[in-house]
Amino acid sequence: MDSQEAFLRQEVESASPAKLRFLLLQKAHGLSIIVQDLWKQGKHDESQQWIIRIQDIVTELLAGIVDPNHELAQITSDLYIFMAKLLAAVAFERDVEAMQNVSEILEIEMETWGMYVRKEALESQRNARPQVTPEMDNDGSNSLNFQA
Repeated sequence: MDSQEAFLRQEVESASPAKLRFLLLQKAHGLSIIVQDLWKQGKHDESQQWIIRIQDIVTELLAGIVDPNHELAQITSDLYIFMAKLLAAVAFERDVEAMQNVSEILEIEMETWGMYVRKEALESQRNARPQVTPEMDNDGSNSLNFQA
């Protein structure tokens, strides 16, 4: 295992559920760009493996929705089902517009989850910082007390 693979493995194993979702969206978006580039080069057959991989990722994202009765989860499920249908059109009809739509949706989802992951990381850092509180010493002077 090379160092990049080890880094990615560590990143995935230590990631929060939100970060995992972000990483999947990032990968799917990157693959959607590759598919579009391959189509521009006329390499339609070569693009099929990446389209299938994007479909797998969208299916994984859909399977990761834990409470389908929640309103936001339902909206997200509907979005992923819509993308799955677009990807079917992409795979069978080589629909350029559908591929662009999938790529745009993945980019928006990736940016949204990226913002949430950054917020989550900031909150985690804030909670991990030591708290500084002034205390009175026995002689009546102030001192600082550091607590982790």
